[in-house]
Amino acid sequence: MEFDELKDEYVKFVEKYNLPSFQELDEDFEVGKIDRESDTLLRAIRKVMMEKIVNSLGFMEMLLNPMNAPRMYLSYIRAMGDGDKKIINKIYVEFSELSVLSLEREIDYDEKAEAELIKKVFEVWGELKPDFRKMFANMKKPNNDLAKKERSYFG
Repeated sequence: MEFDELKDEYVKFVEKYNLPSFQELDEDFEVGKIDRESDTLLRAIRKVMMEKIVNSLGFMEMLLNPMNAPRMYLSYIRAMGDGDKKIINKIYVEFSELSVLSLEREIDYDEKAEAELIKKVFEVWGELKPDFRKMFANMKKPNNDLAKKERSYFG
């Protein structure tokens, strides 16, 4: 399916189910990358959206359980304050719920339920964006005292 055809097909669902615009979904979830014919366009869109949610969920899991975390995140993980931990936990809980709802949609196709989940994923993502921004800002400037202490030890 060509990009313009995809947009035109999606517009029908926007009107029917009051969904976010194609442009909004594409900016946040890259739904324009759907390139195959599908009788279940809303399912395909939901799956693309959930890729981002599941990837972000995996990242949150790594921060919460850093057993095999890449070294580049260790200074942030060690310096995380209660505020960061609350943000990460909040994102984790919300995305976990979305993940379960999405898995439930895999059992039976229901166009209206797919549309409702697309709206919910879009809404939750929009609500959590500021928290993500704050977390990444903190990640860029980890506690310098801890970072200095780590660098001074070579034993």
